[in-house]
Amino acid sequence: MKQLFENWRRFINEEEDVTGPMPAHLDSKVKMQADKAALNKMGYQVLKELGRGKFGIVYLVENKKSQQRLAAKVVKESDRETQNYQFAMDNKASMPEQYGKYLPVIYEIAPGPKGYNIILMEELEPLDPQVAQELFAVSTEKVDQETPESQKREKIFRSPEALAELAGESIFANRILQQMNVGFARLRKIRMAARKAATKTSHQDVDSLVKAISSAVYEMVEEFENYSPAVKSSFEDNLKETVEYYLEKQIVPVHQPEPGEEYIETWTSGGLEDTKALFPEAERLATAMKYFMQDKNWRPKDVHWKNVMARPSTKDMVIVDLGLFERGLFLERDYQRESERIKSYNKDRHGLLGGGGNSHTGGGDVKASLPSTRSDGNQLGQLPGQPERPSKRNNKGK
Repeated sequence: MKQLFENWRRFINEEEDVTGPMPAHLDSKVKMQADKAALNKMGYQVLKELGRGKFGIVYLVENKKSQQRLAAKVVKESDRETQNYQFAMDNKASMPEQYGKYLPVIYEIAPGPKGYNIILMEELEPLDPQVAQELFAVSTEKVDQETPESQKREKIFRSPEALAELAGESIFANRILQQMNVGFARLRKIRMAARKAATKTSHQDVDSLVKAISSAVYEMVEEFENYSPAVKSSFEDNLKETVEYYLEKQIVPVHQPEPGEEYIETWTSGGLEDTKALFPEAERLATAMKYFMQDKNWRPKDVHWKNVMARPSTKDMVIVDLGLFERGLFLERDYQRESERIKSYNKDRHGLLGGGGNSHTGGGDVKASLPSTRSDGNQLGQLPGQPERPSKRNNKGK
C-alpha cells in the first residue's frame, strides 16, 4: 500500500523514476487527478467530464478569473491529434468564413500532465437529434426518444432526382446482375430503365420502389425467365437491401475521398450527390471538407455524429474531433497517379461486370449456385476497403 501511494505521488508530481505500473482500477482516477491539477495550475476549475475516447478525455472547465467556460481536451503530446488542433488554430482565421466555421475555435494548446497536452477550445453543444438522424448514420435508439421521426426518407421519396439516383446506384451494386454477367454496356441501359421506373409514379415506401424497379429490369433481362423463382427472389432481396443501405447511409462524408477517387465517392464517403442536395447544410459541410483537403492538404476523416457538435450562438455544425485528420500533399500532381490507379481498378471492375461466366438454367437456391465473393476476397458489388453492407435482418436488435 505504501508503494502504491508513493507511485501515485510521483505520477502527479511528474517524477521519472516511477517503479511499477499503476493498478488498472486506480489508473483512471490517477489520470483525472493529474489532469485537474494541471488545469488548476493554468487557472481553470474542472466542472465535469464531458466525455472520453480512445485518445483523450474532455472536461468542461471554467476560468477562475473571467468565468469563461471552455472545453479542455487532454491528449498525448506525441499524438497527431495535437498537430491537427495546432493546424486548425494556426489556419482557421485565414480560411474563408464559409469553411472555417466548421472548425472549433481553439484558444490555447499547453503542456499538461507528463506526456500530455491540454487543448482549450470553445464550449459546444450536442447536435439537434433530428439533424443527427437526417445527416448522419445514427439510429433513433441513440438519440432523444422524444425526437420527431426523421424526415430524411420522405424528402428523398419526394425528389425525382434523388429517387432516380438511388435506383441507378442500387442496380449498379446489385450482386445478382453482376453474377449473371449482363455486361457493362447493357448494365448502363438497365440502370437507365430503373431510373425511369423509379420516377414514373410516386412511391410511399421501399417495397413500392423495389417492385417498380424489378418490373423494369425483368422486361430487359430475358435471362430471368431461365432461372428458378429463387433467383428473382434473391435479386429483389438484394435490391431492397441496397436501397435500404443507401437510405440509412449518412449524408455527410465520413472520410473525404483521396484525389482520383471522386468516381467512387458514393461508395466510400457517404451520400449520393442528388440526395445530398436535399440537405443544404450537409452539402455545405461536404464542400468545406473538400476545401480542407484540396486547398490546405488536410484530409478530413472519421466525421460521424459523435465527432460533430453545434455552436450554441449560430447552430453551425462543428467538427470537434480532429484526431484522425491527415496532413499530406494532396496536390494536382497526385491526381494523375491516383487517377491511373482508379482507372486500373475500374477496368477490373468493368471486366467483372462484362466478362464470361457460367449460365444457370436449373432450379436451386441462387445463393448456393452463384458465387458471392470475388477473387480479391471482397463481396461482389463491394469495393476494396468498403465494409460489407449490413443486412437489415442482421441489424435488428442492435
